[in-house]
Amino acid sequence: MRHFPVLFLLPIVGSHALITRAGAHGVVGGEDSGNEFFWLYGLVLASLGGFLVYRKWRASQETPEHLAQKRRLRDYERDYAMCMSQLKNADDYPEECGLTQAERQDRVQSAAAIQENIDKIKAELDTS
Repeated sequence: MRHFPVLFLLPIVGSHALITRAGAHGVVGGEDSGNEFFWLYGLVLASLGGFLVYRKWRASQETPEHLAQKRRLRDYERDYAMCMSQLKNADDYPEECGLTQAERQDRVQSAAAIQENIDKIKAELDTS
């Protein structure tokens, strides 16, 4: 993932070099720059394809336990966001989405428990 910006830097540098050489219609001084554009687009497509293959390879290297933890983390984060949005909506719109004191306390406790689970899973993922 550290080499990700390089994938986008190469086409920009290449296109800048071609644009400075090419005129408005792609011909400068009797030279046709279409060949350079062909190779530039080939390089862009090859780098995109290489990036996709790299991502597939990285995904295949992960263990099933690691993938299960990532899935659980996504589920917990979704549940946490839902609890927090319910609390925020109850604060912003007390007439329409108001919560009783017991419901509010239940949502706050649920959000705290979910946040603890999220922190545990993130710590496990960082160590593995």
